[in-house]
Amino acid sequence: MDATDEMAERTRREVRAYEFRTFAVGITLPEGVQEREDELRSELRLKGNETVKTQAARLVASGVVRSTRKRVDKARPDLSVLADFGTGEVSVSSRPAFFYGRYSKPAGVSQRRLLCPECRGGGCQKCGGTGFDRKPSVEEALRRKIGEFTGSERMIFTWLGSEDRESRVFPPGRPFVVEVKSPKKRRIPTRFGARVKRGLVSVSSGRTLPSKPVTLPPFRFLTRIKARAAANITPEGLRELRARFRRAEVTFERPGNRPAFKKVYSVAASAKGKALVIDAELDGGLPVKRFVSGELVSPSVSEVLKTEVGCRTFDICRVKEKGGFRFTEVARNKEKDQVAP
Repeated sequence: MDATDEMAERTRREVRAYEFRTFAVGITLPEGVQEREDELRSELRLKGNETVKTQAARLVASGVVRSTRKRVDKARPDLSVLADFGTGEVSVSSRPAFFYGRYSKPAGVSQRRLLCPECRGGGCQKCGGTGFDRKPSVEEALRRKIGEFTGSERMIFTWLGSEDRESRVFPPGRPFVVEVKSPKKRRIPTRFGARVKRGLVSVSSGRTLPSKPVTLPPFRFLTRIKARAAANITPEGLRELRARFRRAEVTFERPGNRPAFKKVYSVAASAKGKALVIDAELDGGLPVKRFVSGELVSPSVSEVLKTEVGCRTFDICRVKEKGGFRFTEVARNKEKDQVAP
């Protein structure tokens, strides 16, 4: 027990590198101490809830509270401290931070980091030992920037949908959630930009989430498609496209899985000869290129126009979530699942 002040000071020095509001202290006792305490309690018939271990943890925590003005929270602390009274060492682990935002990107930037085609993730001279392709990606740009804000290099990204490398994503952008492992700092700006070779990846509408989402909301998106048909497109064909895809249900066949039924909310199209521009609002999860070509999707643009149509490029103009994220809170009041706006 004489070591509690020293352990509190060591803990204070260790947590100084972190940004936090709450913490909890755990204790590891020297070998045999807990057994001898149990024998003594049994022999003298001592009662009481506080043991040597709990008292040592309380005294260390009290010392940290006095010096940092932070609050103890055993249920869901920002920092978890383990003080080893046997070795005198103090270790700190930081609760993951969860951040929501929307990204916009130029053409030529993929969403995810891709494995190096030479080493397939093993690390080689071509990829600089990283295992990843050097081509720009949203994931790599955000990983680098968020790492500057949080002091962490370990992150897991979850995306609401995806697009091609050559697709542009316009503001307000596509939603994503990132789990930041062991952050030293927990505040991320609501808006920021990350420079890449092809331009700027921008993030807006950022906010910190209370915990890891257990479900993601469904969404719909507006896309501008540039396509080319095997035959000239007639005005009658354009009118048929608009009429056929007004809040229409389409079937997306998925080999090995049950078919998915998706909705097409609207289609507006213009044509010049064989060149076709389509503005379509679709359910999330409906592949744009297959919606155009008809591969595994029916009805499709090709099916309605009665000619083969191929998607050349498509851009994401708007993504709209239908509902909110769902969380399971592990909090002091044991709240039930709740929906965030």
